[in-house]
Amino acid sequence: MQPTRSLQFFPVQLFAIIMGISGLTIVYAKAYHILGVPYFMYEVLLFIDTILFLAIFTTYMYKLSIFPQAVKKEFLHPIKSSFMATISISFLLLSIAYYDYNPVLSIMLWYIGTPLQLYFTVNILNYWINNQFKEVHSNPAWFIPIVGNVLVPVIGVDAAPIYISIFFFSIGIFFWIVLFTMIMYRIVFHHPMAKKLTPTLFIFMAPPAVAFISYFRLTFGSIDMLSMFLYSVALVTLFLVLFMAKRYDTKQFFISWWAYTFPLTAMTIATMLLNMAFDNFFIYYGSFALIALSTLVIGFVTYRTIVAISQEHICIEEKE
Repeated sequence: MQPTRSLQFFPVQLFAIIMGISGLTIVYAKAYHILGVPYFMYEVLLFIDTILFLAIFTTYMYKLSIFPQAVKKEFLHPIKSSFMATISISFLLLSIAYYDYNPVLSIMLWYIGTPLQLYFTVNILNYWINNQFKEVHSNPAWFIPIVGNVLVPVIGVDAAPIYISIFFFSIGIFFWIVLFTMIMYRIVFHHPMAKKLTPTLFIFMAPPAVAFISYFRLTFGSIDMLSMFLYSVALVTLFLVLFMAKRYDTKQFFISWWAYTFPLTAMTIATMLLNMAFDNFFIYYGSFALIALSTLVIGFVTYRTIVAISQEHICIEEKE
């Protein structure tokens, strides 16, 4: 029997689509400035990104007004609760994406996304502290509320006093280390994650890659031991997740596939910034390779998402 589709089951995880498409948009914005990629590719992606954000955000707000209990249930879910921060992260990523095209709109989006990010961070940390969880509940998606804090300085250095950016950067780095330890323990010493959560392994790459980008902005383009440490951790994580390619099932689609996308784009942007600093042959062509990989992965995941929507596999009740 085909499960019933309903707005009630419109998942907050769909905001991960905005994270992926925004990441790719920023990739092509940076590729235009650093590598000479045509500007129109950035403009097309920015338009698509905006339309998708408006569609998903409006639909989710409508769900909140019609089915507030369904939203509350997601907010109190041990796994889905982390995805609530994808809402604030979407605002922050759109802010970065628009910075080349419309700086005024970019700053406005930043001023919406930043307090939202702080709210989700504090709320989710409070939820973790005041509830009892099992090892099976912890997974790399828990990094999501933390990654959002590290994104704040990218536009924050131009939008607000520097200490605000340092505040959010500090929160992100501190809790990244704490969560990394917890989640690695769970992965190594407990049974493997559910198949639909396997793509979230890519999220391990996001905190150090985004932190490198953020630190690059905070220090006005400085490359030092800390920035190279962050980039190196992100790079070895990229090698690791690619080495484990056989673990990723491409037959059965899950919304969690979008976890492949944003970390890849963050790593691509970090590599382009590193090339801007070093102008190295290997980093230069590595940037192009990562742009191609990010584009192909996001194109494939987008195609599978469209197929899933056409087959009415989205907005249905999920088994717990």
